Amino acid sequence: MRIVVIRTSAMGDVALAAPVLKAVKDQYPDIETILVTRKAFNAFFRQDMSLMLLNPDFNKRHKGLIGIMRLYKDICAIGKIDHVIDIHDVLRTKILSLIFRLNGTKVSVIDKGRKGKKDLITGK
Repeated sequence: MRIVVIRTSAMGDVALAAPVLKAVKDQYPDIETILVTRKAFNAFFRQDMSLMLLNPDFNKRHKGLIGIMRLYKDICAIGKIDHVIDIHDVLRTKILSLIFRLNGTKVSVIDKGRKGKKDLITGK
């Protein structure tokens, strides 16, 4: 089984994802995991050689809507993707996840609790 995990920014969140991905890999060694994240965050995953890193270039190759399509194609070039996990849930990753869904790949998205945070701030 091959899964893609998407988390492209927020260094702290990417750093927190490292032990989680390692624990998943330890518990399920047969799963091939591909992490889509910025090149600047590769150091967090240097010790885990079983994790494949894919570094998008959001300033050039993967910029804009056409770039998201290129990123989709770059991910698919690795091989058949069985599942996508979006732990970022921003516009760019929502579009990428939609493309995967439209092509028959199962997608899971983290619930960041945005509604609850908004309710808390507005006093509801």
